[in-house]
Amino acid sequence: MRAKLWIIGVSIAVFLCGELVVARVISSDRASVIETNRYVGLEQLSTVRARLEGLLQANLIAIRQLRTELMLNPDLDEERFQRISSSLLTSELHIRHLAIGKNYRIVMIYPLDGNESALDFDYRSQPEQLNSFMAALETGEITINGPVSLVQGGSALIARVPVPQDESQNHIVISQVIDHERLFHDAGLDQHPFLQISLRGNDGLGQAGNVIFGDEDLWQSDPITQDVLLPTGSWVLAAAPADGDWLPADYPMVTSWLIGTLVVLLLTLLTGMVLLNQQRVREAFRLITKQARFDTLTELPNRHYFQEQLGNYLDSCERRREKCALLFIDLDHFKEVNDALGHAAGDELLVIIGNRLRASLRKDDIVARLGGDEFVVVMKNITEAMHAQVQAQKLLKHIHEPVTLGDQDVIVNSSIGIAIYPSDGESVDELLKSADLAMYNAKNTGRGTTSFFNADLRQQAASHVELHHAIMLGLQNDEFFIDYQPVVNSKDGSLHSVEALVRWQHPVHGLMAPKAFIPIAEKSGAIRELGNFVLNQTCLDIPALREAHITGRVAVNFSSHQFYDQMAVDTWFAIMAQHNIAPSNFTFEITESMLLPDRERQRDLLLSIRHKGIQLAIDDFGTGYSSTSYLQHFPVSMLKIDKSFVDRVPEDRHQTALLAALIHMARALEIDVVAEGVEQVNQVEFLNKHCADLIQGFYFARPMPIAELIERYGGKSAAKGNTELAKKDN
Repeated sequence: MRAKLWIIGVSIAVFLCGELVVARVISSDRASVIETNRYVGLEQLSTVRARLEGLLQANLIAIRQLRTELMLNPDLDEERFQRISSSLLTSELHIRHLAIGKNYRIVMIYPLDGNESALDFDYRSQPEQLNSFMAALETGEITINGPVSLVQGGSALIARVPVPQDESQNHIVISQVIDHERLFHDAGLDQHPFLQISLRGNDGLGQAGNVIFGDEDLWQSDPITQDVLLPTGSWVLAAAPADGDWLPADYPMVTSWLIGTLVVLLLTLLTGMVLLNQQRVREAFRLITKQARFDTLTELPNRHYFQEQLGNYLDSCERRREKCALLFIDLDHFKEVNDALGHAAGDELLVIIGNRLRASLRKDDIVARLGGDEFVVVMKNITEAMHAQVQAQKLLKHIHEPVTLGDQDVIVNSSIGIAIYPSDGESVDELLKSADLAMYNAKNTGRGTTSFFNADLRQQAASHVELHHAIMLGLQNDEFFIDYQPVVNSKDGSLHSVEALVRWQHPVHGLMAPKAFIPIAEKSGAIRELGNFVLNQTCLDIPALREAHITGRVAVNFSSHQFYDQMAVDTWFAIMAQHNIAPSNFTFEITESMLLPDRERQRDLLLSIRHKGIQLAIDDFGTGYSSTSYLQHFPVSMLKIDKSFVDRVPEDRHQTALLAALIHMARALEIDVVAEGVEQVNQVEFLNKHCADLIQGFYFARPMPIAELIERYGGKSAAKGNTELAKKDN
C-alpha cells in the first residue's frame, strides 16, 4: 500500500512539474507570437509613418519655395505673394493658408477669404503663438507647432520658417496652416484595418509632448512606436491591435500543452542547469578578476594590476614626452604596531593609511598597495622633481596624523623613495627598483623622511645584483665550504655540539666574510640555495663525525627568508632522507623574529620541524624582540646569547646584570643557554658562576674545517685535552 501511495505521489509530482514546464513554454510561445505580431504591426506602422512624413514634406514644399522667393526678393508685394501662393496651394495638399509675418505682425495672408481676422494679428498678444514665432527665429529652421487654436476659429498645425536677412533687423517669418485632421486621415491614421493608432508630440516634443491624435489611453498599453521626423523635433506614432490583443483568437493553446509537456520538461531542466552554471561561472570570474586586481583589505590596486596600469601610463608618457614620479612608501615600525595591538588593528591601520593616500592625491594619480606595509603612488605629468618632493612631504604629514585604533591613539611615520621617469628608469621594473632603493636610503638616513634615487643607489643595486649572480655561480663552482665551530661545556671542556658556518673562497676577492654576502643573499633570495647547500654538506659530513665518535648535534643557521612555505621544509627533509641522516642529528638556529605572533605560517612550519626531532635554538638572542612570552608558546630548546652581551662582562655592571638576568630567565624556562663570542677567561668564570655551562667562542675554538675538528675532538673523552685545545686556539 505504501509503495502504491509513493508511486501515486511521484506521478502527481511529475505531472505537476510537467504541467508547469509546459505552461512556461506556452507562455514563451505566446510571447513569441505576440512579438511577431508586434513586429508585423511595426512594419505596418512604419508604412503609415512613411506616408505621414511624405505628405508632411509635400506640404512643406510650399513654405520652402516661398522662403526662397523672399530671400531673393525681400520686398515681395501683395500681388506677387497672392500669385505665388495660389500656384503653391494645390488641392491635394492640406494647407489651409499661408501667411507672412513681419516684426511680430501678419502682413500678408493667402487666401484672404475667411482669414480676414488673422490679418494684422500681433503674435505678442497670444503667448502660444509668440513662443512658436520666437522658436522659428531661434532655430532658423522649419518648426511645426500645434494643433493650436486659430484667431479665425478652429485649430490646425502651424509650420513656421524664418527668412534670413543680411542687414535688416526686420523679423520675417512665413507661417503655413495645415489641416491636421485631413492630413492624418490621408496618412491612414484613422482607417487602418488592424491597428488602432495614436500620435503625440505637439510642437515637435516627441514622447514628451501631448497627444495630437487618437486615444490617450492607448499609450498605457505598451504600444509599438515609431518616430516621425520633423524638420525640427519629432512626433511619435503609437499603435495597438484594433481588437485590443496581440495574440490571435485561434492560438492553439490546448494542442501546444499536450505536445510539449514531457519534452519541454527535460529542456527546461537542462536549460536551468546550464543557466545556473553560467551564472556561477560569471560570478566566479568577476570575483577572481577583482581579487586578481585589487587588494582585498584596502581595495587599492594590487602589485600586478598596478604594474599593468603603470606600464600603460609609461607608454603614454613616452609618446607625449611627459614626466612622472613614482613614490615608494613604507610604514616605519609597522610590525611593532601589529605586535602590540594585533592583526585586526594592523589591518585597520593599513585601510586608514590607504584612504589617506587616496584623499591626498589628484584624481588622475595612481595609488596602490604592493603588499605588507608598502604603498606606491604615481604622480602623473609633473614638470619638476620639486613637485614630487612637495607631494611626498604632504603624504608624510597625512600619514603622521594620529590614528585611533580601539582605545589607543597611534602615530605612524613613513619613509618615501622617489624615482622620476624617464631619468631614473624607463620601464616598470626599473622605476620600481629605483624608488625601492631610494626608500631604503630614506630609512637608513633616519626614517620619516624622503629620498630621491641617485647614481650611488644605482651603483649599490648593481653591486648587489652582481654579488647575487656571483653567489649562484659560486654554488655551481664549489667555491663555498663549511667550517665547524665547537660548542663546549665550560666546566670540563667537553664537546657539546658544533655549529656549521658557511665560508666563501671567492676566485677574485679571496676568503669573504659572511657579513659581506649573507645579507645580500637574504635580500635576493639566494639564501635558499645557500641554505640547502649547507644542509646538504652537513649531511655529507655527519657520517665522518659519528665515525670519529663526535655525537653532538650539528647546528645549521636558517633565516626567516628560508621559511617561505611547506615546500621548503619538504626539501630539507628530502635532503636528509637522500643521505639517510635522521633529523635528530640537527639543531636549527633561527632568529627571534620567527616567533612573532604575526608569523603564523612560519610558526606552523617550526612546530612541524620540531615534531620531526630537530632541536630549535634562537640565535643572537637579545638583539631582537627578546620577549619571554614568545618562548612560552614555542618548542625552543636553546638560547644563544649574542656576543654583544658578553663583550663587556664583567667590567660593565649593567651589562653583567642584564646577562645574569637572561641566563636565569632561560634556566627558569628550562631552556639551555649558549654564550656566544666568549674570548676571555674572566668571561668563562662569570658564566660558570651563573651556571651558563655551554660556551662558544675563540677562547675554546675558532671555526675549523671538519678534518681539524675530527683531529681535535674525535675519539677523545668528554674532558680530555680541552685545556690544551683552548690554549692552542688562543
